[in-house]
Amino acid sequence: MLDAISAEALKFRRHRATWGLVWIWPIGMVVLWLLAIGVDLAGGGGEVRGEPNAARWIADAIGFWTVPANPSGRYLIGAFVAVVFAGEYGWNTWKLIVPHRSRTILIAAKYVVALALLACAFTLAALLFSALGWIEDVVTGDPIPPGIAAGALFKAHGLAGLAAVAPVLLTTAYVSLAAILTRSAVAALVIGLVVTTLEQLFRSFAPLLEPYAPALVGAAYQALPGYHLANIGSWLTEGGILEVQFPSGAFSAPPAASLAIVAAWVVALAGLTFWSFRRQDIN
Repeated sequence: MLDAISAEALKFRRHRATWGLVWIWPIGMVVLWLLAIGVDLAGGGGEVRGEPNAARWIADAIGFWTVPANPSGRYLIGAFVAVVFAGEYGWNTWKLIVPHRSRTILIAAKYVVALALLACAFTLAALLFSALGWIEDVVTGDPIPPGIAAGALFKAHGLAGLAAVAPVLLTTAYVSLAAILTRSAVAALVIGLVVTTLEQLFRSFAPLLEPYAPALVGAAYQALPGYHLANIGSWLTEGGILEVQFPSGAFSAPPAASLAIVAAWVVALAGLTFWSFRRQDIN
């Protein structure tokens, strides 16, 4: 297993897709913040935005963690996962690798390396986001509120990072299965984009659709992962569950139920990926 992970890491740590879809997060963060600081300085300094507040400053400082849960962030995650899982088909290298290793280990190594690279990039980008935000305040003269403790900041980062885990895992599960079934990075990416978009759209428009098919919409809303991703994020970062107003009444779910449903989706999709690859004819 360690040999497979090492080989996969060696393959992707310098791959163009890794630079363009993974390390772009911390690199882009630095570029954007430097531009923002330059614009503020050129404009004569920062602008005080109300009374300084430690809680609000910390909430702003961890703002990067909302990106992996947003559709645009998930699209880029899906693009990288598509390359990782479907690249071997395009490079025609599976037939050289499969006879010498367990297929289960090969797919597991791809999951480990893809998620590890994404975790490193997101963590680094989030810390840079906080550090560069502080630097901007210092350079431009915006007041930094008193009472900001390192422990509180890192706790906020930890909770926000945990909230980002579910959408990253679910997106990875969608696209990895699509990559194995279609054997195409482009097709896997398109499927991932469509599924992620439909998931978001259904979560947003289900209350409007409920009057036309109450039982169907209600059952789908409870079973599909869209609401539950948002509920997990709300529970971790805001300390409360997410309540959605339907024409028939308010809908909410306990965090444990949301965690169980998202975990079931991830495990089921990943399990199908392992099963499909083990049965696949590699020419």
